Amino acid sequence: MPTLMPPVPVPRPSYSQARENLVRAIPPRLLCLLACGGRDCRYEGPECWKDSQQAIRGLFSSWVTDDIIAMARPSEKLIEKYDIIEQFKRLKIRSIINMQQPGEHSHCGPPLDPSSGFTYSPQLFMDSDIYFYNFWMPDFGVSSLVSIIDGVKVLAFAVTEGRVAVHCHAGLGRTGVLIACYLIYTLRISPSEAVHFVRVKRPRSIQTRVQIGQVFEFARLLGTQLVQYPDLSLRHGTPFTLQLYLHRQALLLHGQEARRLRHTPKVVYLLCLRLSCLALDLPAPPELQAELDRRWAVRALGGAVRDTLVSRQFLPLVHAGQLGGTGEGGYTSYWDEPLGFLQRKRQVLLNKRSYSDSDLSKISLSLDMGLSPSSSWGQESGCCVQDHRAHAQTRPKTSANQPPPKKCLRAPCPSVRPLSKMNSFAEMCRTPLHTGPSAVSRSVPKALAEPTPPGESVLQRCSLLQEELNSSECGWALLLTESDPHVLSCLLWTWLHKLRDPVLSADDVSKLCSASNNKNALSELQKPQRHSVQCLLRCVGTVSSVCPHKEEALLLRLLRALTRTSQEELKAADVLLTVFRSALRESFCNYKNISRA
Repeated sequence: MPTLMPPVPVPRPSYSQARENLVRAIPPRLLCLLACGGRDCRYEGPECWKDSQQAIRGLFSSWVTDDIIAMARPSEKLIEKYDIIEQFKRLKIRSIINMQQPGEHSHCGPPLDPSSGFTYSPQLFMDSDIYFYNFWMPDFGVSSLVSIIDGVKVLAFAVTEGRVAVHCHAGLGRTGVLIACYLIYTLRISPSEAVHFVRVKRPRSIQTRVQIGQVFEFARLLGTQLVQYPDLSLRHGTPFTLQLYLHRQALLLHGQEARRLRHTPKVVYLLCLRLSCLALDLPAPPELQAELDRRWAVRALGGAVRDTLVSRQFLPLVHAGQLGGTGEGGYTSYWDEPLGFLQRKRQVLLNKRSYSDSDLSKISLSLDMGLSPSSSWGQESGCCVQDHRAHAQTRPKTSANQPPPKKCLRAPCPSVRPLSKMNSFAEMCRTPLHTGPSAVSRSVPKALAEPTPPGESVLQRCSLLQEELNSSECGWALLLTESDPHVLSCLLWTWLHKLRDPVLSADDVSKLCSASNNKNALSELQKPQRHSVQCLLRCVGTVSSVCPHKEEALLLRLLRALTRTSQEELKAADVLLTVFRSALRESFCNYKNISRA
C-alpha cells in the first residue's frame, strides 16, 4: 500500500475576517489614506522598497517565474523617471496585463490619466510594441470564473510571445490570483501549491479569503475539464459526449490551436496525426514538434516550482518527483475545510447502501487522499460541468473614459489568430515516402485495423497513458513521443468507445444513408461529428496509402468505432462504407488541389 504523504499546508489569508469586513466598509478615499498613504502611497514609488524588491527599477516588483513578473502599477511619472519602457525592452517583456478597474485608487499617488482612468496611458506601451490587456477585478475581491479563465488564457498566449508583466494596484492580491490560476492551468498543480509558490516569490500575495477561495474554485472547475478519457471509475467521473468534450476543450484552448480544433477533439487529432506520421515514415511535423517543445517547457517550469516548494518545506522531499497535488490543500472542497471533516464524511458515505455520482466522487476523494500520493487535484467533482456558456468569450469591462478594447489589445486576440493555408495532413499528402518503409510503418495499417483487443502489455501501456493524460501535462508529451502504433490505435479506439454516446447515432446513420447519392453526404452531420469523422477519414486514407488492400478493413474498424455496432448488426453498413469511401476520395482530392496551389 502506498505511503501516506504529509498534506500540503492549506494557505491562509493575509487579512483577518474582521479586517476584510473593515476594508469593505471604509470609503475608497479614506481607505487610500489609511491603508496606502494617499498621495504618499508606498506602492507609487521605490522609496519604501529595497533594491531586491525592485526587479524593475522604480517599481515594487518581483519575478514569479522566468517569464512572469508581478509589479505595482506604474505611473507616467515613474515611466519617464526610471525609463521603464526601456527596462521592459531590455528584460524582453512584451506584454502588460492590468488587473485594475478604471478610476480606482484615484487618491493614491499622482492623478489618474483622464483618457484611460489608469495612472498611465496604455498607448505609451502600445507605441513601443508592448501589448496591453485589461482584465479588471474588484480591489481585495474577485471576478467571475469565466473572466479568470479568459485572463489565464490571454496570459498563456502572452507568455508565448515573450515575458509578461502583471499588475493591479500593489501587485499582490489580484495579480497573485491570476498568476496562481495560470500555474494551475499550465502545470496542473494543486491550488495550495500554486498559492504557496506565488507567495514564496511575491510575499503577501493573494490577500483575502475570497481570493484564496477563487483559486480553489478555479482549480475545481478546471479539474472537471481536464479528463481526456471518460470512465465510470470513481476518479474520473462520468463519461461525456463528443459535444460536451468540445465545449470543455473550448474552455481550455486558446490561439491558433483553438481555431484549428474548434470542432475536432484534440486527443483524436493528435493521435491521427501521430499515426499518419508513423505510417508515412516521416518525422513529426512542425505542429507536433511545437506542441512537444511546449510540453518540455512546462515540465521545466514544473520542476522549478516543485524544487522551490520542497526547499521551503511545503512539499516533502519524497514528493519531489511528482507534480500532482497531494494532501488536504489539493483536495478540500473549499480552501478552509478541515481534513477531519472529510474523514468523517467518508465514514458516513461508506455506510450508505446506495450511492449517487456525488457520493462516489467524495469516496474517491477521501481514498485518494489516504492511498494515492500521485493522484491529481481537481477530480473531486463526480459530474461534468454542464454550463455551456462557460466557454463564451467575455470582454473586459470599460468605462466611458476608457478606450475601446480593440484599441487596447494591440496583439491579435488569441482565439482569432489567422490559420495557415496548409495543414499537416495536406503537407504529408504531398511528401514522398522514404525509400523502403520501415517495420513500424508497415505495422500501422494492421494495428489500426485490429478487430480484437491487442496484447496485455499494449493494454497496460494504453491504460498508463490514459492515466497520465487525465492527471498530468506530461501525458501529452508521452503521447507525442509514443512510437508503438498498437498503443496509439488502442488509445484512439478506446477514446471513441468510452464516449457516453456513439459519434454517429441511429438518426445520423439514417441521414447518411438517405444522402448516400450526394457527393458531400457528410454535410448532413453536425459540425462536431463531421469534422471528427473527416479527421479520422484523413488518417485512414493516409494509412491505407501505405497498404491499399487494408482500406476496407480500416473503414470497417472506423465504422464500428463510430456507431458501436458490428458490421453484421448494422444493416446499412455497405451504404455507410460507400459514403466513407466517397468522403475519403473527396478529402484527398481537395488536398491535392491545395498542394498544387
